[in-house]
Amino acid sequence: MQYSRRYKVIVSGVVFALVFCLTVRPVLNAADPESNASRTPGSLAERLFRFSTDLGRALHERPLEERSASDYRRALDAYSQVIRLNTDNYFSAESLARRAELLREMADVTGDSAQYKEAIEAYRSVITEHPHSSFVGEALIGIAQIYEENLQDLDGAAEAYRELVSHFPNSVMAREARAVLARFEAQLKHRPIDVLTRGNVGPATGTPVLTNVRSFSGPDYARVVIDLSDQARYSEHRDGNRLSIELSGVAVSSSLIGRRFIVGEGNLLKRIVVSDGGAVSQSSAQRSVDIDIDVGSLSAYSAFRLSDPQRIVIDLHAAGAVAKTVYRESQPGAAHGGSSVAGVSTRVATSEAQPRTREMTASEKNSLKSLPEIGDPIVPLGQGTSASAAAAATDALATKVDAKAAQSPIKRIVIDPGHGGHDTGTISPGGLREKDLVLDVGRRLKAYIKNNYPDVEVIMTRDTDRFVALEERTAIANSRRADLFISVHANASPSRVASGVETFFLSPDRAPSEDVQTAARENARIAAEKPGEKAEPVFASVTVGNRVAESRELARYIQAGLVRGIGAQSPRTAMNRGVKHASFVVLLGAAMPSVLAEVSFLSNPKDEALLQTGQFRERVAASLFAGLNAYLKKNREK
Repeated sequence: MQYSRRYKVIVSGVVFALVFCLTVRPVLNAADPESNASRTPGSLAERLFRFSTDLGRALHERPLEERSASDYRRALDAYSQVIRLNTDNYFSAESLARRAELLREMADVTGDSAQYKEAIEAYRSVITEHPHSSFVGEALIGIAQIYEENLQDLDGAAEAYRELVSHFPNSVMAREARAVLARFEAQLKHRPIDVLTRGNVGPATGTPVLTNVRSFSGPDYARVVIDLSDQARYSEHRDGNRLSIELSGVAVSSSLIGRRFIVGEGNLLKRIVVSDGGAVSQSSAQRSVDIDIDVGSLSAYSAFRLSDPQRIVIDLHAAGAVAKTVYRESQPGAAHGGSSVAGVSTRVATSEAQPRTREMTASEKNSLKSLPEIGDPIVPLGQGTSASAAAAATDALATKVDAKAAQSPIKRIVIDPGHGGHDTGTISPGGLREKDLVLDVGRRLKAYIKNNYPDVEVIMTRDTDRFVALEERTAIANSRRADLFISVHANASPSRVASGVETFFLSPDRAPSEDVQTAARENARIAAEKPGEKAEPVFASVTVGNRVAESRELARYIQAGLVRGIGAQSPRTAMNRGVKHASFVVLLGAAMPSVLAEVSFLSNPKDEALLQTGQFRERVAASLFAGLNAYLKKNREK
């Protein structure tokens, strides 16, 4: 509170000085700062803008779990001061654009669709107040992406793309936008309008509000996520190929009125309809909301609740075998259709359209040759087993990789580098970000698999620095019918001497408290702040669709690979912290053996120094592969 008051006094003082000292002058529509001749270099307007930028930079330098809603609001308020003064046109325009990006980022973290609406309004202000600035194109793309990717509002997205074409008719952006509009028309050709049919608009005081419905579609699998402002009772009813979810005592956000939901182009999910379900009972003033999900051919479904933010997740599976759809490996996130404006988006990038199998580098070959063979880890790996003892348990000093000559029954593996985009994950004392480390390790692991198992398809949930929602990561694996799912993370602890590796699989009912804390860190979301309280995530009460026994076996092999492989180079870094159970959201609902590996402690300065080097990252990736390779060889022998 004391810091907050001091912050407000500083900002108010700067604003007062700015208003008092600056003379009134015409507002120019500048495309860049250098073209605004009336702006004095080093002016108070510029200094206030730099102050706002510093707040945003400081925010992004902190791990996601250490950021609070008030931290975001401070940066947003600082940009608002620049906008409100409007004494320098360029800084006003860029402040609006950056404020919109912060709001969108905040919405990504909280899952609050109302904040997406705020971001759209901020982008709109750029267009209306600075129609000739260089930020207009970026604002229109931001609006279109929010409507399509986050709100999944077809009409809103289509209108934004039409506006993009109108503003820049001869640009590459316009060409891409026309292609998206053509896809929308094809998508709607055989689909009736699905809109909210009656009022029931909230929020009323204390009433949970339905804020959004999202979906991630594949050929024979789909995931629907129902976003709520607060916990609400729900019931399920299946009628053939329609699944109905009834929410009791829930109001509907006005943003859903007239919404036509984008459901992708998969064979399973056809339509989502939100409607007023009427009074909960004759004696109750509360009303219900119905969400009808129409599918092509429904075999089975499962539903579970998550919190922080509150949401209900429904996994749908098609009846019978469905012909496999061919995907390009250059489309991480294809479960929901990927980016709308390829080549224009600043948030999604693609890798090579046709992935190539390259020869292993000398460093990679040396990393594999120096790894001990990973045998069958029959005995559970316990807490505190030393890496050197584990490495000494085998006489073999080389991992024999002869997979090229054999055919593995495992055909598709999903590698999930944790975090990404605004979600930095843990940040080491020296500034190494978890999101960067695990993306690098994930790419190296992919190279090992492709070189040694060329018949195995390797899919990355993200191959660039972009944010992917936790629910979407699992949906990618399910929709692509992956055979294995490996999520890669780095650990952190308040103690700077904590070190070691550990591997998790999903078994919520058996998770001890210390492992729940680890899961809470990886599941971190920014919740509404409550004085004196710390928001804790609530996990699903049931394990849905997980192959527990197979996941446990995969976790043991991965853990053995990390302990023995990393331990041969740095025993303390690879101290065996064991195979454990925890309720990681990214593993919930996975339909294949799935694990989450914590490959080191970024909070440990000695571990951090090793992880800063490409050589040690190569060792980490090779160790993950050694465990995976042992699992695959064992799997072939069954």
